[in-house]
Amino acid sequence: MKTFTNNLTTKLLWAVFLALLGVLLPHTAWLFGRFEPATTGGLAAAWAGAFAFESAIAVLVHKLARHWESTPKRSQTWAKVRYRWLNAYVAGLAIAAAVSALANLAHAVEYGQGLQIFAAWGIPAQVYQVAFGGALPLVSLLFARVLSNETTSEDIPDPALDEAKKTIAELRSQVRQSEQQRLDAEVRARDAETRFAAIGDFFARLNAPEKRERIIAVRERWPGLPNSAVAIIAETSPGYVSDVVNGSQ
Repeated sequence: MKTFTNNLTTKLLWAVFLALLGVLLPHTAWLFGRFEPATTGGLAAAWAGAFAFESAIAVLVHKLARHWESTPKRSQTWAKVRYRWLNAYVAGLAIAAAVSALANLAHAVEYGQGLQIFAAWGIPAQVYQVAFGGALPLVSLLFARVLSNETTSEDIPDPALDEAKKTIAELRSQVRQSEQQRLDAEVRARDAETRFAAIGDFFARLNAPEKRERIIAVRERWPGLPNSAVAIIAETSPGYVSDVVNGSQ
């Protein structure tokens, strides 16, 4: 809903701004016509020139608004000022708006009539002539600022920040891998200790003084061995092995 409202507001602002340029268009064409011959071709050239300048204002306002939207948020103050104001969009808008402003100021001076407020309040006529004829550059920059969706939120893309986040993510991944490798190594070490402990216990039983203990240890270790082989390992006779095995069963 918020996005829809913002889009509607932007469209309304553009409609107002284009309407303003449409009102100023005839005044700009009038001044261009003063430098053209009083012919159909001269009139067409005057209107073409006026339309070109007023259209340039609209296009440059749009480009400048988009340019301001991409202003790096974490750069220094002077870098921001240089990025916003020292660019071709501002220069082109200033030239086009100045031409339109001069044309409309000349039109206001040429056809301006006396108003009661001039005498009643002592306000110079030049104030109204400038306000209604020559204020276009300021208005154009104001519309460019308003139409830009610039925000100070942290959601603005910042290449340096994105790169730092990527580096941090990679480091975290490496730390997780190292931790997993450490845990795996600990598990393997515990398994090895268990196996060595079992082997040590077996050898301890294999070297026990009691022959019966030695026979049982070999039989548990290798259940399929024949009694003769068990007797050799346990260093006893096959008959005693048979007696021990039968007794155990």
